[in-house]
Amino acid sequence: MNENRKLIAMEQGMEMFNRLANSLNVVIISRIKGSLNEDVVRQSLDLVQIRHPRLNCRIVGSLNDWYFQTKRTPKNPLRVICNHDPEYWKIIAVDELNNQINSEKFLFRAVLIKSNNEGNINYLITTGHHAIIDAISGVYLHSEILNLCYQILSTNKVPSISKLPVLPSLEDLIPKIVELSVQDKQLNKKTETLGFEKYLPNELRSCGLVHRKLEPELTNRIISSCKKENTTVHGALCAAMLLTVAETIKGEDRDLYLNCRSSVDLRRRVNPPISDENIAMVVSALTTFHEIREDKPFWQLAREVTRQIKQKLETSEIYKVVLSYKKGTEFLLANPDKIPFSVFITNIGRVRIPSDYGLFKLEEISYALSLTAMGSVFAVAVSTFEEEMILNFIYSKPGISQDTIEMLIEKTISYLGKYCQ
Repeated sequence: MNENRKLIAMEQGMEMFNRLANSLNVVIISRIKGSLNEDVVRQSLDLVQIRHPRLNCRIVGSLNDWYFQTKRTPKNPLRVICNHDPEYWKIIAVDELNNQINSEKFLFRAVLIKSNNEGNINYLITTGHHAIIDAISGVYLHSEILNLCYQILSTNKVPSISKLPVLPSLEDLIPKIVELSVQDKQLNKKTETLGFEKYLPNELRSCGLVHRKLEPELTNRIISSCKKENTTVHGALCAAMLLTVAETIKGEDRDLYLNCRSSVDLRRRVNPPISDENIAMVVSALTTFHEIREDKPFWQLAREVTRQIKQKLETSEIYKVVLSYKKGTEFLLANPDKIPFSVFITNIGRVRIPSDYGLFKLEEISYALSLTAMGSVFAVAVSTFEEEMILNFIYSKPGISQDTIEMLIEKTISYLGKYCQ
């Protein structure tokens, strides 16, 4: 398989978001206990760059003629910061969300935040171009990096690495579809959104991040309540956010029509299936539509979300989204005043990587996407690790203000606590 190939339409869309709106790059954040140092992290990053072909790529050419190229790709950058403030990682994470990837040179970069406090806590923050990586493979990559750090320190030598084969493009992995239009009468209905508190063009916006961690007791209550109510955790999260948006924008006693955009993992839905550890973008998205009435029960809405997603997963819509993604990107960038979705949720569920790496302990891992181009969509990136659900709320400023996002988040978590007894 040739490493140097033309970007498919979806990858071109991701590069357009990166270059023109600093959007949709994948930021992974790990909290690590142990004595990490710059040299061992540098060596581990060099090894994964050898092992995963797309980490050794850059994007060259011009619009509509972009190519992946491996020739003259430098080492992926590593920035090291010493800071003892336990909350400093949030500043760096926001900085990473708002900084474009210099894709003509590299498609992946890392930051190590070192602290010499008594807890010996470090943060590893990586930013990957969404054309080559998704949240699932980004999380597994952190596990691989920690494993390599342990091997190097425990053996005093650099382990040998075998290069993985280049994966086919996502278009080559999905079923062949001739008709790209998604026939859904609901798409013709006007959905309501939060609207802009203050409108600015894409180039003047920035991405904000609010980190919330749910304690194991509440996390387990949510999971068990969803099982009891015959729905999914994703459905419950969507319901809580949709009801929050409805409560916020309803200025009079009336029904509202809202939608929710949900990311979809395609790794088991392509042929051949792709392992979680393969660095690749193997994702799509589905949109569900919901009439929010004054008396609509929470669990009914959660089941409605779950049912619509399940039904749509049995259709070709998830593949059509991949093929038409660039057109959607062009529309959003050409119409920055348009808000496409009421709610956006990316949820990778339970993170199935170890917490113990010999000399290191992975205490927390989560992720975020920069969504500056999404206007004032109420959005969240969700992961569950070691019995704790982490909600990274991402929002476009000043479309949504800090006070408003805090209010939206508190209402959402309040809904979850109220109905998950």
